[in-house]
Amino acid sequence: MENYIKEYLDKLRFEMKKKYNRVLPTNELLYDRWEKAKFLNCGEGTSIYDTSVIMGDVEIGKNVWVGPYTILEGINGKIKIGDFCHISSGVQIFTHNSVKYVLTSGQANFDKGDVIIGNNAYIGPATIIKHGVNIGNFCVIGANSFVNKNIPDYSIAFGTPIRIVGKIILKDGDIEFIYST
Repeated sequence: MENYIKEYLDKLRFEMKKKYNRVLPTNELLYDRWEKAKFLNCGEGTSIYDTSVIMGDVEIGKNVWVGPYTILEGINGKIKIGDFCHISSGVQIFTHNSVKYVLTSGQANFDKGDVIIGNNAYIGPATIIKHGVNIGNFCVIGANSFVNKNIPDYSIAFGTPIRIVGKIILKDGDIEFIYST
């Protein structure tokens, strides 16, 4: 039995390497990213890595890529992600904060709030998005950011805490990134 399982996994790993030039964790060989998205009632064309943790009320639109090792916690509020977004590796989205609860030995409640991400938003790797935040349409959030406030449409933002550093201009199919000085 052990040999059969190892041979089967080796075969899957070899096929993945040959077809996509990738070597992924074993669980990613066993589960299809698009099937996981369908199981979670996501929009057409969406994929979610098996290592992604999805909890609670999470609505994900069409053609969204949810990368590996992400956490989308919709237990204490709703997470809504629009169409054609990328949620990069290691992104964590939370609908609660338990700091006051812990500091008061459970006397204070969790702070809670929905997280809404518009259409065509790119969320960079290892970004953390806190409860109660809205990220608009056509936004770029840089890697390693802490998003603790709303980000309007067509914004470029990054940092910990997040700050808006520019805007996106879409015109006749071209994209221009305008950075503030």
